Formats: sequence, structure tokens, C-alpha cells
Amino acid sequence: MRAAAAVVAALTVLATMLVALRLGGRITASAAALLLATAGSSPFIESFTLSGELLATLPAALSLLAFVAWGRRRRPELLLVAGVLTGCAFMVKQSALDAGLAVVAYLVWTMGRRALRPVALFLTAAAIPVAFGALTAPSLGDWWYAVIAYRGQGDSLVTGSVTWRLHLLWLSFPAATKALALVALLAAVGWRRSPLLARLWLGGAALGVVGGGNFHAHYYIQLAPPLAVVAGFGVAALWERAGQVAWAACGGTAAASLAIAAPIWFVSGAAQARAIWPHDPHLVQDGKVAGYVRHHTRPTQTVYVLWAAADLYYLADRAPSFSYLWYRNVQTIPGALPKAEAMIAARTPVLIVAVQAPWAMDRSGQAGRILRAEYKRTKVVAGVPIWGRREHRVPVRSVQGPIPG
Repeated sequence: MRAAAAVVAALTVLATMLVALRLGGRITASAAALLLATAGSSPFIESFTLSGELLATLPAALSLLAFVAWGRRRRPELLLVAGVLTGCAFMVKQSALDAGLAVVAYLVWTMGRRALRPVALFLTAAAIPVAFGALTAPSLGDWWYAVIAYRGQGDSLVTGSVTWRLHLLWLSFPAATKALALVALLAAVGWRRSPLLARLWLGGAALGVVGGGNFHAHYYIQLAPPLAVVAGFGVAALWERAGQVAWAACGGTAAASLAIAAPIWFVSGAAQARAIWPHDPHLVQDGKVAGYVRHHTRPTQTVYVLWAAADLYYLADRAPSFSYLWYRNVQTIPGALPKAEAMIAARTPVLIVAVQAPWAMDRSGQAGRILRAEYKRTKVVAGVPIWGRREHRVPVRSVQGPIPG
């Protein structure tokens, strides 16, 4: 997965460089590539992980490249390619509409009523991957909920507490600053010089980051390619004004990005996890917990992480006994919590790893009562309680008292 992430990142740098070359020339392209390859690879925005945001940046950048080629040649097949790639980016990650939004806005802005035909062609092509996914899904209703409705109903900027969303933004802001602040300064220099399409691309990427609502660090990867392109125009502007100062600023930004990340290259894995995920302490200890689970279960048996730590299933090489792997899934999807409680009551998992306390999700105490009736705490590994099945089942109603933390 790390190798795949590196390959996708390298291809994204190449695609972004070609977009910058078509829009602004060699200086802009060289600067954009250097900035994206350094600042965009910062571990503080989790660029080393094979996230949906990273995977979606590649078809998005390629979509812009095809559209720029269409702008020069006006060949309809290039616009079709751009649309299909935008649809692919959306199918990888629903926030990856930055290229599509930029293309549509650019066409409408520059062509007015004449934009109707190219916009229709572009959107029709973009709908092809989406339609293919919908029509080949086992259940169209389930597909619609997973791809479209889930975010809008329970896990987006417009749902939930505004205060909580601002808190999440505040928590993620230091990581984004370490990775992209210096590039943003160069982008500010190049904003007026940069073409409309590049600015619209950056605006679309910003909407994608904000629209996600949860402001995880890897969300900001979506900003990196268009931000690097606009920053490339900043370097080009400095070149015209001050010559070698431009490359000093570009090289200094790249070097500073590496210098900020360098201290965590040479420390232990646990220390790296603490630096990159300061608000996810379980990631520091998950290796030890996964080792215990792996040595106390058979490969054919399933386990459950209460309520969520999806990496544990991978690290322990054990299948989950429940279909939802993330905390917000259980919290927001209708019927997910009762299904989880029913799964525990049926004693489906061999082990239950209580990364979060039962009451964190279910304030009524029902989940805790079911857990104590059907399972007993057998071990605490790195501060994480692990529960195994009871030999003799205890009626749920007989389990009283406070829920263990």
C-alpha cells in the first residue's frame, strides 16, 4: 500500500506539472512540480497513506490536463476524456469534484450561453463512471446511500454541530500549516498572475476539503496540486521581478518542507505516530493490541473493534464481524447501533477489542449490559480492554451496576 501510494503521488506530480506547463510555461511547471513533490508529500497531511483523497487527485489532475488540451485543439474526444476522468475521481472520493467544478465554471464564465453544448458533453461523460457504478451495484438503494446520501444525512459540513466542525478544523489546522503554509504564501504571490482555470481548480479543491466536514489531515492532500500550480505562477512572477530570488524562494520553500518533516524520519514508529496523529492515541498502541488478537484467535475467526479502529483488523489479519468499520458509521447510519448490539448478543466475534467504552456510543447502557452478559474482560493490552466469550451465558437483565470504562 505504501508503494502504491508513492506511485500514485509520483504520477500526480507528473500530471500536475504538465497542467502547469500548458498553463504557464517551464518555470511555472518546474516550480509546481518541486513544490508538490516536497510540500505535498508531507507526512503531516498523511501523504504516505493510500487514502481516497490521494487516489482521487490523479484522475482529477489528468482531467484538467485533458481539458487544457481541449482548450487548445477543441477536439470533442478530449472533452469526453476530461469528463470521464472527473467521473472516475468522484467515484474514488466524492469530494474530488474540484476538477469538474473548475471545468464547468470556466466554460460558463468564458463562453456564456455558448457553454451549453460543451458543458452538456462534459457532464454526460462524467456521468458514465457514476452510472456504471450504480447499475452494477448489487443494490441501487444501498449504492445511493453509500455514495450520495450518507454524507448529506449524517457526516458533512451541513449536518451536526457547527461548533464541533470548527473544533475539528482547529485540530487539523496545525498539520495543514506545517505542510502547506509556505506554498500558500507563494500562491498568494501568484494569485493575480495565475489563469482563471487554476484559480477555479484551487477554489473547487477548497470546497471539497470544507465539504467533508471532519477535517482529517489527509483531506488537505486535495489542495496540494492546485495550490502548487498557483504557487508556480508566484515563482514565475518573482522571476520577472527579481530573477534568482524566485528560485531561492521556491527552493527555500521545498527545503523548509523537508526540514519540518525530517525530525520524524529518525524516530521510532510510536514516536512518529504521536507526531502525526496527536489526537488519535490508539494508533500508537494498535500494533501491540493487534499482536495479542492475532495470537489468541485463528485466521478463520472474526473479531470486533468497539467502536472503531479499522487498522486493527488489517494489522491482526482478522476479518471484522460487523460491516461498519468507522465510528461515524455506527453513530450516523440508521439501525447500525442496534445491529452492532445484536451482533454482540449473538456472540459472533471471538474477541471484542474495546478501543472506546460502550457508553461512548450508547448512553442508554444497553451495549455495556450486553457486552458484560456475553463476554468477560480477559486482558488489558496497552490500556485497551479485550473481551472474550463467556463459557456460560448470563441473562442481560441480571447485569446491573455501572458500565466499566
